Amino acid sequence: MATFIIYSPGALQPYGHAFDYVGGLGSGLCGQGHQVHVVTHDGPLVLSDVTVHTATSAAWDRLLDVLPSRLRRHAFRLLAEPRLLSTLSRLRTEHPDAPVLFETFEYLSLARYLRRHNGGCTGGIFHSTTFRSEREGVLRTAYKRVSARAARRIARSLAVVYVHGPHLRRRLLDELSLPETSPVRVLAYGAPDPAEVVVPTRETAREALGLPAGKNILLSLGTLRRDKDLSTPVRAVAASPDWVLVHAGPEGDASYRELEQLGEANGLGDRLVIHKRFIPAVEHSLYFGAADLVSAFYDPAMTHESGTAKRVRAFSRPLLAAGPPDLLDYVTEWGVGYTVPPHDVDAAAEALRRHAGLSPEDAAALEQRIHRAGQELSWRAVAATVAADLCPDDTT
Repeated sequence: MATFIIYSPGALQPYGHAFDYVGGLGSGLCGQGHQVHVVTHDGPLVLSDVTVHTATSAAWDRLLDVLPSRLRRHAFRLLAEPRLLSTLSRLRTEHPDAPVLFETFEYLSLARYLRRHNGGCTGGIFHSTTFRSEREGVLRTAYKRVSARAARRIARSLAVVYVHGPHLRRRLLDELSLPETSPVRVLAYGAPDPAEVVVPTRETAREALGLPAGKNILLSLGTLRRDKDLSTPVRAVAASPDWVLVHAGPEGDASYRELEQLGEANGLGDRLVIHKRFIPAVEHSLYFGAADLVSAFYDPAMTHESGTAKRVRAFSRPLLAAGPPDLLDYVTEWGVGYTVPPHDVDAAAEALRRHAGLSPEDAAALEQRIHRAGQELSWRAVAATVAADLCPDDTT
């Protein structure tokens, strides 16, 4: 069996996708007998199964606390990433034959690093695929456009580049002017195997979370962001008296107050419930267990994957989705829920009505499809693909 190194600056942070992603992929690799080292910034979360290596903090890191949260994260990545890459260099000296997977990265720093340290088998995941066409905020847009050349250098330096959907692959090739023959591959976005997950009954989960027992629940789980369509699910639930919308997760570039104002404007009252905190993975079974449907409403132009939309299959709950083509194709091809056109409130309300009225036979068939997707797209299966690509001589 092999030793793998996963580089993921945000793997211990209570926001974003990295903790769940690295935890799942790392456990999948360890479950196949591999040893996994994770290089990451220090943070409040704890990864199991893997060995964690963090960079030494600098005294000036604390000076960034005066900045707004989003600007602080950008500044920290730019300033601290070279330090973390030095930690990676030391670890690669100890394990010179270990393949390295760059799960997330700051483009400018990694491009410089790969110019000097481009030996061994390396892979990288491009969770975001826009550079020249980025339009999300002034700072992010400027950064992504400046980083396009560095991103192209990274993609050309790695043995394999992963994206999470065919449309994302096409966009990355176009954005970075990469040839069709580039080793850019579609990798499934993993989730726990349903056979390994214990889901409480709806009644038990709702009692534990203080949620209403007599209504259907549409769950929105994750960070509030502007590339998520908050308005359509709010208005669809407003038109569906038997449904409650529950949002659980931290603020991002959208605020709790914005969501509350949407609820007030549409007369939701107590049928909008907001749990204002980061929801750790150990509590996901409660939230998914309490839900009847899970909301996945996104801007159709979104250029990254939805981790929540993939994780929910581990808990045998269906999706109600609108947004980018890769997400809609996933729901349709695997038969794991309902898709509606973007911003179509009537279609979303009709999907809520249809789901509430499913016969026991149709509900059981839907759950079986979700279970099959969960098994075939589990972290174990994703880890096997990564191991075969990066270390084919050490896979079984």
